[in-house]
Amino acid sequence: MPRRTERAMWADNETEVDLLGFDFLVDTLFVALTEPRLLPLTVGLLGDWGSGKSSLMRITRQELLKIRDDDESPSRYVCVEFSPWQYEDYDDVKVALMTTVLDAIGARAGRDQQEQVTRLRRFAQGLGRWGRRGGRVAVSTAQAAAPLALLAIDPSMAPQVLDVTKAGVNAAASEANKLLEDPKAKQAVSGNGTAEAITDAGRFRAEFAKVVSTLEAVDAVVVFIDDLDRCLPETVVDTFEAIRLFLNTPKTAYVLAANQAVVESAIDSRYPQLRRPDGAGIGADYLEKMLQLKVAIPPLSAPEADTYVNLLLAELRLDDEQFAKVLAETRRRREAGNLQVAFNVGMAGAVLGNVPPDLVRDLNWAASIAEVLGGGLRGNPRQLKRFLNNLLLKHRSALRRKITLDLPVLAKLMVLEEQHFSDFQRLFDWQLTAPGPISELAAAESIARGGSTTAEPDGDGDISRPDEGETADESSGARRSPASKRGRTAAQQPQVTEEVRAWVDKPHVRAWLRLEPPLGEVDLGPYFTYSRDKLAFGVAVTRLPPHLQELFTRAQAEVAGVRRLACDEIGKLPGDERVQLVEALVEVLTRRPGGPAFLAALELAERAPDTLSAICDALMRIPPEAIPRGQAGNAVRRLPADNPTVSALLDRWENSDAPGLKSVINTARQAQRRSGRH
Repeated sequence: MPRRTERAMWADNETEVDLLGFDFLVDTLFVALTEPRLLPLTVGLLGDWGSGKSSLMRITRQELLKIRDDDESPSRYVCVEFSPWQYEDYDDVKVALMTTVLDAIGARAGRDQQEQVTRLRRFAQGLGRWGRRGGRVAVSTAQAAAPLALLAIDPSMAPQVLDVTKAGVNAAASEANKLLEDPKAKQAVSGNGTAEAITDAGRFRAEFAKVVSTLEAVDAVVVFIDDLDRCLPETVVDTFEAIRLFLNTPKTAYVLAANQAVVESAIDSRYPQLRRPDGAGIGADYLEKMLQLKVAIPPLSAPEADTYVNLLLAELRLDDEQFAKVLAETRRRREAGNLQVAFNVGMAGAVLGNVPPDLVRDLNWAASIAEVLGGGLRGNPRQLKRFLNNLLLKHRSALRRKITLDLPVLAKLMVLEEQHFSDFQRLFDWQLTAPGPISELAAAESIARGGSTTAEPDGDGDISRPDEGETADESSGARRSPASKRGRTAAQQPQVTEEVRAWVDKPHVRAWLRLEPPLGEVDLGPYFTYSRDKLAFGVAVTRLPPHLQELFTRAQAEVAGVRRLACDEIGKLPGDERVQLVEALVEVLTRRPGGPAFLAALELAERAPDTLSAICDALMRIPPEAIPRGQAGNAVRRLPADNPTVSALLDRWENSDAPGLKSVINTARQAQRRSGRH
C-alpha cells in the first residue's frame, strides 16, 4: 500500500471517520433513535459552527444502516438526509422536506403502499402550488394548533394576541383549503377504482403514519436535518412546522443539527409580535417544546484538540493500514476518558515501531502550539482544520518559489496572527525597520523566558540565552543570521524599551513568547511575506525610507510617552518627509480606524498643527460606525474646537446614529465648555 509522501490538506466537510473521539455522543444518539418507546422523537444536536455536528450525524447514520437482518437485506432503518438551506431560495421548504422523506419511503414501500405514497406526494405538491401563489401555508389542523401551541409556550400571553393569531390562521386556512381543491388532485385513481384525495394536514398525517407503520422490516424512519442555523427565520419555522403538522408520527425520528442561539434568534425574529413585556422572545420556549431530547457537543479540551491535530497530521503521513492501527489504538485509549492526550509521537512509536520522519517532525512542532491554538480557537474542530490547511498552503506556496520556511516558525507566527492580531501587527511593524532578526523580539523573549535584559557572554564568547535550542526541524532551514550562530556580544544585546516591556507584560504575549521555537534570532522577513493575511499597510507605508518607517512605527506605539515623542519628531521633520509620513498614517487610519493609527493621528494633529487638515479629512471619510468609541472623546480633548474642520467632524459624529458615539462626543464637548477650553 503506497505511503502518503506528498503533503496534502483536508477537505472542509463532514466525514464518516471519527477523529474527534465523539463515540460517546454517537452512542447517545444511537440509543435514543433505536429505542421504540421514545418514538416519535425530535432530537436537537446542538453545537457551535464547526463543532462537528454534520460529521456526528453522518457517523450515526452509518451505524444505523448497519442494522439489518442479514448481509443481503436492507437496513431496518430508513435514513434520510435533508438540508433546508439548499431549498430556501427556490422552493417551499416544507414541500421539499415532505417530498424528500416520501421519496425515501417510496423506495422501501411495497406495491400495495405505492398508491398511498403517490397520494401523499400529490398533497405535498398542492401545498407547493398554494405556497407559490399565496405565501405561507396554513391548513385546517393549523387552525386550532397554532394558537394553542403559542399558549403552551407562554401561558401568560395576552388574550388579544391569541385572538389576532386565531383570526389570521383561520383566514389563511380557509384560503388554503380552497386552493388545495385542485380538480386534478381530487381523485387518486388506483387499479381498483378511486380513492378520496388528501386535503388537510390531519388526513395527511394519518395516511403518512399508516404507510410508515406498514413498511416491511423497517423499525423507524430517521431524518437527519442539517444546516438549520444557516437558514432565514421563515425557513427555520417552516422546517419545524413540517415536522410538527405533517411528519411527526409513530416510528419516525428527526435529528436537527443547529446552533441553539442562532435558531432561537431566528424564531424570535419570525414572531416579533410575541415578545414578552421584558423584551424576551419565544425562541427558547418554542425550541424547548419542539425538541424532546437535546444532545450538546462540547468544545474540545486542550488534550482533545492536541489529539485531533495529531491525528490529522498522521492521516497525511501514514498509509491506510498504518492509520487504521493508529486510529484503533487511539480509540482504545479514549475509552478511559477524553481528558488526556490519546495520540502523540511517543504513542505513534509504540503502535508503528518505525515512525516516518516527516510525521515525527510534524508531531513535534504541533505539540508546541496545540494547547494555545486549541484554546484560542475555542476547541473548534473546523477552525483547527482550517488553520492547518492554511499553514500547509503557505508552506507549499513558498516551496514553489524555492523559499524554505520552517514550519514551526511559520505556525508560531500564524498563531499570533490568528488570535491576537494587534500584537502581530506590532511585530510586523518592528520587522519593517529591521534588516534581519528583530531586536525588540529578542529582548522580549529574554524577559518572557526568565533571562536578564542584557545577556553575558559565556567562556567561548557566545551568549547564553535561556531555553534556547534547535527547532523541531532544524534541517528545514529557517533563515538565521550569522549572529545567531556566533552569539551576540554584550554590546549587541538589545536594550529593553518601555514599549517592549509593555508588550511582554500582556499575559497572552508572554505565553506566546515562551512557545517553541524561539524567534529572536530568526530573520522573519520571508515569513511575513506569507503570513500577513490581515495586515493593514499600503503603498505609502512601504515606500517610506527606513528611518521614516521606524518613526512611523513608534508613532503608533501603545506606550503614550513613546508615541508622543515620535509625534514631536515628526513635527520637526523637513516638509517633504513629514508629508510622506502623514500620507502613510492617513492610509493606515482609513484602512483600520480602530487600530493604533487613530491615537497616533490625534497626537500628531495636536503636536503638528499643519497636519490637522489632512487628518480631519481622513477621519471625515471614515463611517462613524467604525470610529472607536473608547478613543472618540480624545478627539474632543486634543483637537482645537474653534477650527471649522474640527467642528464639522465632531458635528458629524455627534449627529450620527452610531451606537454610543453620540453620547461620548456630547459628554466630552459639554465637559470642554464647562472647562472654558476653546
